[in-house]
Amino acid sequence: MARRSHHSFNKRQKELERKAKAKKKMERRQSKNKMAEDEETDDTEQ
Repeated sequence: MARRSHHSFNKRQKELERKAKAKKKMERRQSKNKMAEDEETDDTEQ
């Protein structure tokens, strides 16, 4: 089995890190939107 070069390994690590960061950011945005929707429904129920 061929080994990856050091450069390719670092590039892959950065790519995975960037992907994980984007996923966290997306989840944070979705939770903000969900909280805003919940507040709106609470206001309309009263």
